[in-house]
Amino acid sequence: MNVLVLTLSFGSGHVRASQAVANEVVAQAPTANVRVVDALADAHPLFRMCYEWPYWLMLRHAPSIWNRLNSARHEQMHESTAPGWAFRVGCRKVFQAIETFRPDVIVAVEVAACEISAIATQAKITRAPILCVITDYEAEPIWVKPEVSAFTVADESGRTELIDWGAPADSIFVTGIPIDASFSERCDGKATRLRYGITDNLPVVVLMGGGMGPSRMDQVTNALANSNTPLHMIAIAGRDRRAHRRLRKLRVEPPSTLSVLGWADNVPALMEAADVLVTKPGGLTTLEAAAASLPVVFFDPIPGAEFINAKRMVDAGAAVLTGGAQQTAHAVLSLLEDETRRHAMAVSAKSFARPNARRDIAALALELANASWSVAAENERARRVA
Repeated sequence: MNVLVLTLSFGSGHVRASQAVANEVVAQAPTANVRVVDALADAHPLFRMCYEWPYWLMLRHAPSIWNRLNSARHEQMHESTAPGWAFRVGCRKVFQAIETFRPDVIVAVEVAACEISAIATQAKITRAPILCVITDYEAEPIWVKPEVSAFTVADESGRTELIDWGAPADSIFVTGIPIDASFSERCDGKATRLRYGITDNLPVVVLMGGGMGPSRMDQVTNALANSNTPLHMIAIAGRDRRAHRRLRKLRVEPPSTLSVLGWADNVPALMEAADVLVTKPGGLTTLEAAAASLPVVFFDPIPGAEFINAKRMVDAGAAVLTGGAQQTAHAVLSLLEDETRRHAMAVSAKSFARPNARRDIAALALELANASWSVAAENERARRVA
């Protein structure tokens, strides 16, 4: 059985979700042949320049333009993010991979991955059923295509959106957003604190900039440092080199401390050790924090999906949404002074979490793959008899 998990690395969330699903498929079906493919990784440089760069430029320098474009994609019921020929030419290696791998199911974990899968079906490159995994609390009409066999969404609102746009109701499954199994495991918070030289009981604030769009994480960190509040800050810049440089330039003096990290592979442990998380509201991050029962202060949401992600968690009582750096720092300090409120938010976060999402999605993918494999096997037997 061949399972292809297809994504595009716009930020790190889609890739993390893809890997979480792939790992769970292997856990449930150890003999399955599972492959994760990032369509952008092997895309033609010209395709990346035309498809990816305008998006980043809008987010960094003209977010209002992105907001209008995102709204238009919903209101005008856009059917694609790019012409089909652009995907066929720009992502040629992905179509070749689909043809040679011969998947029994394609799990599409990003809207353009859904488009590529549908194009491959239309071109008769594959007959595999397509399972679309939506990793935000907001979907968009582009997901809805006749070639798609099933959808998974974060909540009932996402299901209602897809139905309104024409998706069959019985093809939509409310599973939540898949996160890595490590976020369901308990970590030694004390050991994590010691790893970063924290030997006292002062509060720990973890800051994350997210993988998409501009981040004022350095400004928030500086505002917290200038508050003269005793606390420890751990800032994770990820692959944002500009944010990393800005954070490294900050001068933080007692009673505060600052540890600046690049890419961190121990985020579950850091969340376990933290008292408050400060982050942009990516779909994966919201659920990862919820799994850790960690109160969250959101800042700088990208218009559209990230704003909806933040609103869902705020409405659940597990997070606070803020504007500028000063307001963000003030919200963090207020939470650190109010243990009762932090506890209430932690309880709400636990209720908000969907720890079985990756299991349910992997099981659905395997169900579709089994059905596809059985049909293919029966067709092959019939061909041999004939």
